[in-house]
Amino acid sequence: MRRFAFTLPLVLTLALSAFAEDAIRGNFVGDWSGSSGAGGKFRLAVADDGGKIKCTVSFDYAGEEVKTNVTLCKIDGSRIEAQYDYDLGGNRLQSTIKGERKASSMEGKYHAVVLENGAAVDDGDWKAAPAQ
Repeated sequence: MRRFAFTLPLVLTLALSAFAEDAIRGNFVGDWSGSSGAGGKFRLAVADDGGKIKCTVSFDYAGEEVKTNVTLCKIDGSRIEAQYDYDLGGNRLQSTIKGERKASSMEGKYHAVVLENGAAVDDGDWKAAPAQ
């Protein structure tokens, strides 16, 4: 019985630690580059917020930081999907990122559209590493 009492907490600790390793959490900083030729810094924060996952995304465009309003934040193991709206050059746009954790960093693709009519604006890649 004592062996079971010792083994069960050990198994639970190992299982929880494996789950924690799969969870995407923290602040990430990197770069984005689009098929349009534009690119810049990319920032992503993922945190628990009252039992829900909360993403915060911003990026640089033409040397200026663009703040966004995140409308979707999904984590599935090592995969992330987020969607966010923002104003750029007098246009209301929406981007969707999809990515995956690779070791401690993340990388993926994005797709940007005009929010009003869904017309494609840009597609590209993003990558980010834990912020230092």
